[in-house]
Amino acid sequence: MTHSPSDDLDEIDRIILSILSDNPRTPYSDIAAELERRGHNMSSEGTRYRVQNLFDATSTFYMLNPESHDWHVLRVSVSVDDSVDAKATVTEKLQDRPFWFISSGVGSFDIYAVALAKTLAEVDEYIGDVRSIEGVESLDFFLETHRTTDMGNYFPLGEAI
Repeated sequence: MTHSPSDDLDEIDRIILSILSDNPRTPYSDIAAELERRGHNMSSEGTRYRVQNLFDATSTFYMLNPESHDWHVLRVSVSVDDSVDAKATVTEKLQDRPFWFISSGVGSFDIYAVALAKTLAEVDEYIGDVRSIEGVESLDFFLETHRTTDMGNYFPLGEAI
């Protein structure tokens, strides 16, 4: 059986994250009331403490819905050559470009990055720019046109809220 990072969250954390994913501005008192409705007695101050701990343990970033704006969401996967420190060097060079999310790891490619582009010409420019970085062996890209998000799968709860 595989272990997911969300396995470390208890039911209260999952309920709080589910509420905040629907409305990040939900008052602590409203979250506490929902927790009480679900059988967890917690004060607004206790809820604030739990929320702060969750913020400390998570990354926050904003993912624009591609259907609600005119910007293009560009996702690139980059494979680097075998030169010494190629992955670190390419990652560092990507940080100087308009990519707002960059991650590296091990798998079928070395680096994954996301950028927003105003036009398709800008998308072409970004792709050409990344391909020109020394150490980049290949690049695949994806323009996101639609996204479906199911927070219930990300923060699974025993029962629906």
